Amino acid sequence: MELAHVDRLVGQIAERLPGDAALFVTGDHGMVDLRPEQLVDLADRPELADGVRLLSGEARARHVHTRKGATADVLATWRGLLGHEMWVVGGEAAVAAGWFGPEVSDDARARIGDVVAAASGPIGVVQREVDPTHALLTGHHGSLTPAEQLVPFLELRR
Repeated sequence: MELAHVDRLVGQIAERLPGDAALFVTGDHGMVDLRPEQLVDLADRPELADGVRLLSGEARARHVHTRKGATADVLATWRGLLGHEMWVVGGEAAVAAGWFGPEVSDDARARIGDVVAAASGPIGVVQREVDPTHALLTGHHGSLTPAEQLVPFLELRR
């Protein structure tokens, strides 16, 4: 409904453009639609919560903050259970691989998980008990797939 509204709005603006003007429409990221059965909820997979202090990020790009001394076990568990549909790496490995750009500030590094899980397939990790709305969304983003990294861009001229 919101996209249809934006489409109508863009059409109305484009119709009124002077001959020497252009309208550029873009988004901040792409999206991937997930069906409910493609969402993994920690409440249904308690082994994924073992050793986990906190999850942050998006359903398709999870930062897993571990309890002291649990990082290796959490990394192994997440790789074992989700590695077929997610790239699961240690936080330092994600930084070294450039997942967060060529340079990562200390402030940014403090927010990166001890384990980072980025979706490569049709999957998302949610916690309906923590954020029930997130688990109800159809569209998700945040990972490294082309569908999420390619930014829509439209140029309109009269």
